[in-house]
Amino acid sequence: MNQIMASLKDNINNISDDTESLVKDYLKLFSIKQSEKFALFLGVLSTAFILTLLILIVLVFCSFALAGYLNDLLATDYWGYWIVTALFLLLITFLIFKIIKTRTPLLSNLFAKIIISVFDLDINQAKNIKGLRFEGEAAKNKIETDKTKIKANVQMLRYVIMESLFREFFGLFSSKQKDTGPDEAESGQASDEKDKDE
Repeated sequence: MNQIMASLKDNINNISDDTESLVKDYLKLFSIKQSEKFALFLGVLSTAFILTLLILIVLVFCSFALAGYLNDLLATDYWGYWIVTALFLLLITFLIFKIIKTRTPLLSNLFAKIIISVFDLDINQAKNIKGLRFEGEAAKNKIETDKTKIKANVQMLRYVIMESLFREFFGLFSSKQKDTGPDEAESGQASDEKDKDE
């Protein structure tokens, strides 16, 4: 009986530990996903702000260049405005190509590092968007493994409970046979002695 209780206790402890681990993994996955989304959002926001600011600067310089061009009509006072405008256009073009190539907004990795340090996330990968994605996949795999463990432990608990019920059920019958066995033997011996006396 003590073995059965110990086995039940072990199975319940295993289920409890695996469930606790599963909940922690779900919370970790949730925080990783939210961190990635928040970093991407801040990246998109900062990219839009930077591009808008640069486009505004280009428009201002283009306006000055066009005004200088129209005012001086072929004088050399406006070439500085054109060169600065061309530099900003090159910068904007470079940033747009970088965004298209990496498929992540500007400064997303910077925000990811800040968010990881703020939320004190325990990750084994690089502290950037790709690292968060890899860590999210690893957390998903661990969650699936923990689910399988919990299912196995629940199944083992069912088997132990059924085994203990069967032992108790058949133990009742075996204890009755043991109880009636010696009594029948004594009554059989008593009747034999009566037969001999007669």
